[in-house]
Amino acid sequence: MDKVNIEEFILYRDIFEDDIIRIVLNLLENESRKDQQDLLKSKYYLLQSLLLKNTESLVGSYWQRYLSEKIACSENAFSLACEREKPHKNIVSIAEKEFRMIQELYNYDWTELAEKWGDKDTSLMIKGKRKDRESTRIHQILSNGDITDLRGYYTEKGCGIFSRFIAFKWHEKTGLSGIQNYDKITFEDLTGYDEQKKQLMENTEYFLEGKKTNNILLYGDRGTGKSSSVKALLNKYKNRKLRMIEITKDQICSFPEIIKTIGQRGYRFIIFIDDLSFEEFETEYKYFKAILEGGLEVKPENTVIYATSNRRNIIKETWKDQDEIDNEMHISDSIQEKISLVDRFGITITYPSPDKNLFLRIVSDIANKEQVQISEDTLYQEAMKWEMRYHGFSGRSARQFMDYMVSKSNEYKVAE
Repeated sequence: MDKVNIEEFILYRDIFEDDIIRIVLNLLENESRKDQQDLLKSKYYLLQSLLLKNTESLVGSYWQRYLSEKIACSENAFSLACEREKPHKNIVSIAEKEFRMIQELYNYDWTELAEKWGDKDTSLMIKGKRKDRESTRIHQILSNGDITDLRGYYTEKGCGIFSRFIAFKWHEKTGLSGIQNYDKITFEDLTGYDEQKKQLMENTEYFLEGKKTNNILLYGDRGTGKSSSVKALLNKYKNRKLRMIEITKDQICSFPEIIKTIGQRGYRFIIFIDDLSFEEFETEYKYFKAILEGGLEVKPENTVIYATSNRRNIIKETWKDQDEIDNEMHISDSIQEKISLVDRFGITITYPSPDKNLFLRIVSDIANKEQVQISEDTLYQEAMKWEMRYHGFSGRSARQFMDYMVSKSNEYKVAE
């Protein structure tokens, strides 16, 4: 193939900084040099070793899979503009030229080199394995598509780390990191609380449609499904370019850095703060109030904050606070300031503890999904024993009980 001149690239120059791609270019540029055949053969096998460590070939060859991942993740003026659905025609023209050169590299036939170096039957540069939908799509685009197809891919999937992961954590030193094994819970897994889930989904759908949206506080007793409901949103709407970033209370001061990272991206982000509460001596809540509403640096329109708390007013109340209320005609300014934090959330959704009937319905639903073969009477009797012995009525307690029963189910089946 013709020599790929890195200097001619403007948009996709970043992919040629990669060590594996540099080895490929070196091989292809020098393949005909008879004085370097031993060295080139060594590099060829090194290349396959590196690909095997860094790639799982789902379609095409390991080389094609690796290059397609680099193209899919490349953050450049073209991919980012497509992600935001606003690519300029001049940028598209540059991308089209570079795309044709990348296609040549992607579609290079390694058969001749594999035969020369005795590797035709085992070469990772030729053979592929199984397929999945996403890899097949990018494979088809790079195999025989055009720039319009790639543009559509970026518009739908985005690019960079947000195309590879849907859930993230924030680290003060390194920024965002993707969560590989995020919670796959869905709303179908959550029994009861239908009105609460409806409110949460309605606000989120407005958010995804670009309409005015409220920040949400999910308040209620422990184990009632507040956090699970937020996580279920991600699994329901992840294909609509929804992403979730989980931060802790201590990372609230990093909000400007987070905004700098996501504010101009073509995704919608839920900033998720689980189990939010402040002690009386903590003053970070004042900064958080400014973030929610009224601060000089406003959150961008592609960002919303969802938080859960076991405390109604988030900030711990003390007997000293009650004395202030008793001794004054009006609630003191400090008390009002603390209460006003909750008011900054446009919507507060309450999750009360389930009663006995709902608790048993949750147990029954989990048993059906887990296909636990136990009579209903035995199941309910054991569930009530568990409730009295351990954590009372809650969705979490029901889940813990059923984890126990899944292991014990064969013993009960034999006994009955």
